[in-house]
Amino acid sequence: MCHLAAYVGDRPVAPLLLDALRLQEGYFGGQATGLATLDGGRIRMVKRPGPVDHVIATSAITTLTSTTGIAHSRYSLNVLKGQEYNLKGNAHPWLSEDGSLALMHNGIITNYKEHWAALRSTHVFTSYSPTVEDITDSEVALHLLDLKVKAGRPTAEALRDTANSLTGMVLLAAVNAEEPETVHVANWMQACTLAKGDGETMFTSSRLGLAGLRGELDVFRAPRNSLITLTRDLVEVRKLDPSRHAPDPDLAEEALLEQSLRVLREGGEMDSVALLTALSRGGFEEAFHVPPDEWRRMYLAGHGDQNQIMEPLAAAAAKGRVRRRVQVRREGGVDVPRVMWSA
Repeated sequence: MCHLAAYVGDRPVAPLLLDALRLQEGYFGGQATGLATLDGGRIRMVKRPGPVDHVIATSAITTLTSTTGIAHSRYSLNVLKGQEYNLKGNAHPWLSEDGSLALMHNGIITNYKEHWAALRSTHVFTSYSPTVEDITDSEVALHLLDLKVKAGRPTAEALRDTANSLTGMVLLAAVNAEEPETVHVANWMQACTLAKGDGETMFTSSRLGLAGLRGELDVFRAPRNSLITLTRDLVEVRKLDPSRHAPDPDLAEEALLEQSLRVLREGGEMDSVALLTALSRGGFEEAFHVPPDEWRRMYLAGHGDQNQIMEPLAAAAAKGRVRRRVQVRREGGVDVPRVMWSA
């Protein structure tokens, strides 16, 4: 569960995208921050462990300039196990070996080890750690995309093929150095917010990341199972996989709040991950108005609405219906702001 942001337009990219991450990172993210920009036909990138303000203070991330960029705030349950899981190499975006492609991911890829086994003899996995004998699942998507682009596939179609070869919770966003002012997004069943203005387009995991631009852009939710291309003047949405149906039940916000308050009264103060984990065991079926077995099937098929669910909870907190505070916690060797909820 991570937070993502992308932009095409005339605003300064680094402060805009870093602010979008900062607004979201307390819910899920902050363990690592990264930004990649298209600049003069090449990709420039900075990524480090830690939340936005820490990375700004310890790197040159704010010097990246461009009209196009993608940014990522990482959350990994593995990082909670120890500092050895929060290496610089685990941060997103990922850069291809020749520097021509950058890709970031939200979700959990469940078949990444199969792809890793097929790719590891011919590709360098920068996230590989001999200490834990593993890689970050998202890096597999980069190498798959790179192979398809190098074989002559257009970037959008290569991203479509890559996403459709992966199982689990999958949202990918990529830029190609040969395609200025273009961002491609492949979304199976993750929360994905799109925004369009005059000569500018943007994407964030949640509307919460667009708070600094409220009223300046037209904001709308991307459909499930979508292949999205962002340019200055266009948000193009196509089917990611026409052969598959992605369940898209309506979220009943009042029911979500009722179930969240029930969980918080029973379990006390929780961070966002703990709250959603509890709701997954009981509560989401009411929030989405589906039978328990149907909710389980949706979850196993890759449904990942974590970021969207934070929006009504944040609105309820603003009205005093649920309590929200920010606690700084040590995760993976860095101090991370973490939103805490209570009844």
